[in-house]
Amino acid sequence: MMEELFSKQREEYKQLQTSIATLRRQAKEGNKKQKKQVQQKIADMEADLSQRHAHERMDLERTEEPQEGNDQDDLVTTLLKQMESTSLDKPKKSPENLKDEPAEQPKETKKPRNRQKERLERRKAELQQLSAQAEKEHAGTVDKQKVEKDKLSKILSDSGLVAVDITPDGHCLFASISHQLNYHFNIKLNYQQLRDHAANYIHKHGDEYSGFLLDEDTGEVMSVEQYCNEIRRTGKWGGDIEIQALANDLQVPIHVYNTDGPVIKFEPQEAKHTTPVCIAYYQHLYGLGAHYNSLVYNSK
Repeated sequence: MMEELFSKQREEYKQLQTSIATLRRQAKEGNKKQKKQVQQKIADMEADLSQRHAHERMDLERTEEPQEGNDQDDLVTTLLKQMESTSLDKPKKSPENLKDEPAEQPKETKKPRNRQKERLERRKAELQQLSAQAEKEHAGTVDKQKVEKDKLSKILSDSGLVAVDITPDGHCLFASISHQLNYHFNIKLNYQQLRDHAANYIHKHGDEYSGFLLDEDTGEVMSVEQYCNEIRRTGKWGGDIEIQALANDLQVPIHVYNTDGPVIKFEPQEAKHTTPVCIAYYQHLYGLGAHYNSLVYNSK
């Protein structure tokens, strides 16, 4: 069973390395932010696979070890009983001989090893180590969240902006832009309508985007048709491609505030609105990963 698991995990690791190699080749053609997003995705993929493999091995060991331990303990117990019930025929000694001989000292019986208990102790130590490592990683994540939150809050405060929380459900980019359009221009387009706008623009200008449309799970390049269908019909996350597509389609500048550098400005080819749509990009603050919030003017 364990060998079958190792074989499966080796195959999954090889597949992961193939996907990572494809992602890295594609990242060379993207901009700085796209490269950073790809690196983060690679790190997440490696961490997820490593954690899943560790849990699979632990689960399998739990199912195999107790039975093996019981069998060995039963065997040890049986052998001990047989040894205790076996007597060796010794020559009888006369009373005179007994006087001359020193009293026979009782032999110290060696306590049998409890192999199952030893395994359980080892497993307990391993679990404690894994738990400590998980707590350490969690503490590091919390620190990253706090650092990002404090740093971005300072950036927004200096710009006279404050974040409006958008539900982190996979539609956050489109929902935050929807909130901005209503806030600035009284334009009421919900997140699904904005998904349609982005998909229609990308499909219409497919030659410009071909080669940059990646599958989130495999990292493989998708066809324009398939990519646009996913944008319309699923909760596929939006990113730089969708932001630029919406900026061009809606003819409005979109400014993205982040902690990695200056404000990223997506300018439309033709501007109908001069007031920029402002959103904030978070990399660590939310558990699901990358997230966008809407930004409004600070009324204080």
